[in-house]
Amino acid sequence: SRTMMLGELSLVFEHVRPEARADEYVSAVVEQNVLGKPTQTTRKRTAQRLVELYALDQTRPVFRLLRHFWTADASARPLLAYMAAAARDPLLRESTPFVVAIRVGANVTPAQISQHLSEKYPTRFKPTTLLSTAQNLGSSWTQAGYLTGKVNKKRARPVVTPVVVTFALLLGYLCGLRGKMLLDTVWARMLDRTPAEIADLATEASRQGWMNYKAAGSVVEITFPGLLMPHEEKASNEPH
Repeated sequence: SRTMMLGELSLVFEHVRPEARADEYVSAVVEQNVLGKPTQTTRKRTAQRLVELYALDQTRPVFRLLRHFWTADASARPLLAYMAAAARDPLLRESTPFVVAIRVGANVTPAQISQHLSEKYPTRFKPTTLLSTAQNLGSSWTQAGYLTGKVNKKRARPVVTPVVVTFALLLGYLCGLRGKMLLDTVWARMLDRTPAEIADLATEASRQGWMNYKAAGSVVEITFPGLLMPHEEKASNEPH
């Protein structure tokens, strides 16, 4: 029913301080109209969709970490936002392998996406919503960097930086995975890079101080000093 709304999220982040409460984010969209929406109804609907996708709540670790990394690397923002949205939107998350599997440079059409959706979810979508859902996915993939082009879209590779890799590994860590397993999670596969490339970027992230990454043979140790609250660390260690 929506795209990942990268433009709207970016504008909200420009107007709302990082440590703001959840109600301040909603107020910025609905009361202050920082997104320039024409009616109260569209403002409320936009705020609701942003909350559904991103939580907009500092007490939620994924959103708090998204805001933490947002100011660190502007080029990382599209994929940071995409992974955060995918953490809350199952369709976005489950459909990512489809676009990642497409050859770079190949054409990608709404009809192709629609066919994939109808095959994967044969009873989920009505014909009237199938095409619009496919178009929204195509738009989200374009915003994230998996596709390029306005009308005729082609497969591309998203920008992946050490900050992006840190966030992807952190999402796996929050799911309870550790060590080498973090290099091959659903989040790591969203990066559209080989495990070796991810390991290289993790090494650089470690050098830059975003995380601690140590690899000796088949043994990999990955930790995130100072990034998680004690209760978040505890929750990530509990069975999932």
